[in-house]
Amino acid sequence: MSKKKNAIFISILTLLILIVLYPTVTDFSIHNPGWNGFSRLKEELKAEVIVENFANTIYSIRNPEETAVITIAYRQYSVDELEALRNYLLQGGTLILMDDYGKGNTVLEYLKVPIIISSNAPLYDPFDNFKNKRFPRAKIAGKDEYIVLNHASAVMISEHGLESVKILALSSPFAYLDVNNNEIWDKGEPKGPLPVAVSIKFGKGTLIVISDPSIVINSMIDFENNLEFVRNIVSEKKVFLDQTHIPKSLHEQLKDMLAYAVGNYVLNPIILVGTLLVLFTLISRKLTR
Repeated sequence: MSKKKNAIFISILTLLILIVLYPTVTDFSIHNPGWNGFSRLKEELKAEVIVENFANTIYSIRNPEETAVITIAYRQYSVDELEALRNYLLQGGTLILMDDYGKGNTVLEYLKVPIIISSNAPLYDPFDNFKNKRFPRAKIAGKDEYIVLNHASAVMISEHGLESVKILALSSPFAYLDVNNNEIWDKGEPKGPLPVAVSIKFGKGTLIVISDPSIVINSMIDFENNLEFVRNIVSEKKVFLDQTHIPKSLHEQLKDMLAYAVGNYVLNPIILVGTLLVLFTLISRKLTR
């Protein structure tokens, strides 16, 4: 093999190693160990990750009543994906939809449930908050415990759904939705207490809507009872964490492609890098004979 081909091979190998080892900065990514990642959530819930073929994966879940799917609605869902989620719920699954911008309303409208997520209207609380109004606290229903939100929204329940929808967490009476985005409360804007997490039965399953996926990012997961709140929701169920509906950088896409190609090895970068180095050594020895 020529020196040129050798150099190309080494370059490709180096690129693969960098892709695996270098962390991403993508919001809600399991590959992101930074403040806005989901690496801790995946670890704490021992979640199985969905990176490709979302609809097919949902359809293939066995014993859905023993599982929970967490999805963050930052990208649109196809009709096939929506139908897969509907079928999953009908068969007894627990679907946890997290969204703070209203993009998850596509799912809620398809399911025809009496719930919507307030769209592009941030939830502020000037009094009961962590450090400023953008980090409101919400009381967990039936407990003297709280979750802390981060640039959240609110869940709105239609009048005919008041009996069927169970509120899991409520903001304080001082919170409000800033509909016109002027950062102060104006007459006519919804005031607290406002739901930030609710559940509703759907077929044999349960739909849970949380109006802020940031409660379980790495920098927020240990605030108040954030982690415990989500743990109690999933209970002892096997958790599937959807990564197909978050915006992804090229680096993130390459990581997912490698994960899909090599399976569980990508979950342990040391094993993957070691394997690549062994292959490189073997090939190098062969070339120098």
